[in-house]
Amino acid sequence: MILEKFILNLVLGFLNGITFFVKVRSNRITFISMTNNHLTSDFQKIDQALQKEGIYDIHYNLMKIHKSVKGYFLYFINLCSQLVQIKQSALVILNDNNYIVSKFKPKKTKVLQVWHATGAIKKFGNQIQRSYAISGYDAILCSAPYWKPVYAQAFGVAEDKVKVTGMPRIDILLKDTHKEEFFKKHPECRHKKCILYAPTFRGNMVHGLKQTSFDIKAVLDKLGEEVCILYKFHPLLPDIQIEHQRAIDVHDEDLYTLMHVSDALVSDYSSVILDYSLLRKPMVAYIDDLEEYSSSVGLNIDYTKEFPGLICYDQKTLVQALSNLKMDERLDEFQKKYIVHNDGENTSRVIRVIHEMMNS
Repeated sequence: MILEKFILNLVLGFLNGITFFVKVRSNRITFISMTNNHLTSDFQKIDQALQKEGIYDIHYNLMKIHKSVKGYFLYFINLCSQLVQIKQSALVILNDNNYIVSKFKPKKTKVLQVWHATGAIKKFGNQIQRSYAISGYDAILCSAPYWKPVYAQAFGVAEDKVKVTGMPRIDILLKDTHKEEFFKKHPECRHKKCILYAPTFRGNMVHGLKQTSFDIKAVLDKLGEEVCILYKFHPLLPDIQIEHQRAIDVHDEDLYTLMHVSDALVSDYSSVILDYSLLRKPMVAYIDDLEEYSSSVGLNIDYTKEFPGLICYDQKTLVQALSNLKMDERLDEFQKKYIVHNDGENTSRVIRVIHEMMNS
């Protein structure tokens, strides 16, 4: 790993030196993502708004990293391309952390971080052990004043660089769309009580990622025939198949569509509990590793006091919770603390930030 990083920095440093003549193009904006090879979610909303205005020269560097020798080689080639594209851009828009920005950011290029979540239940970025320190961001979007100090620490910036615009993705969530398309594709779910199970991963990028879960088959066998579980594990993890007729693999489905078709959510330390709170539906936490997770990764909220639903530490209590789903009276307070904008104007606020960054 140390040798690989040395070679990577050597090559990128050399490339950075020999491309000294590349200049910033004052009207150019470049979207960069390593999690999808097409525009989705926040990126899609921002791009649509910018394209409608027709003011800027917009470019894209979008890929999904595959964990294979070929995948890592293509990622290396992409980093070389990124370095040149970033030098050419007046503004770079990211939805994840970026090695080139942290190590080789040009002085005249500005960077907007559109983090791929509405908040950060678990610690992340510079709050945890990393293979490199994050730096180089000029503005970061967030969903509430609560997140300003959290994001400032995680991204290595001053708090005034964290902008409480709300996330464009929430404008999408507030529109109840694509439910009928889902039920046409999954007719077995149409008249069921659908429980969405969307946990985060365990581990980290340095020591490896892993998935922990309750026994979905065993839990379904103890619930009525009217219940099905839609399971969607974190996209950084490999696909997992559960052999049960009422366990529905939805890893390819849109997360917000799943939120709308579901009757309740089961999750853990994932930020999806923030988004889901806007829909005013029951939530259940399954966290059988709270003590270990709190000490190894750490949390940015007081989870046991604030989670607006039942917290289950074993499968027995989980079955009981799913058998008697109900709203928690703390839901409104939770939602308003962590997501302050639900007026459908988040994208417009973000576009104003972009204009300010391009014109300053």
